[in-house]
Amino acid sequence: MIDQTVPLEPGKRIMVFLPDDGTDRHLLQALRRDKGVTRVDTVSVRAVAVLQQAKAKRGRLPEATLARLVTMVVTESEADDVFDYVYATAQIHRPGGGMVLMDRLLAATPYLLPPDVPDEAD
Repeated sequence: MIDQTVPLEPGKRIMVFLPDDGTDRHLLQALRRDKGVTRVDTVSVRAVAVLQQAKAKRGRLPEATLARLVTMVVTESEADDVFDYVYATAQIHRPGGGMVLMDRLLAATPYLLPPDVPDEAD
């Protein structure tokens, strides 16, 4: 019988906006392998760069490009370390490398994979 009473714990959410070049898949694999992060998701989004010059007609937004949004939930104690790891691993510092943000959650449910779950293949 599985225990249905899972305690909530304080946590932080890290959101990463990345170019649609496969960096998100590399990041997800690295997070699980190196940091044990399993509460993570990636979705396709349309993005408009706000920190670079973009040509558009007056009163109109520049053309949107495809990007990836990676969202993860981590404990408060590991948040700063994971944030720094994401910045380095996803190469946010490169031109057009994206952006990483972190905010506090009121509470989050711990999520652990059974130890015998294999890693995904590319």
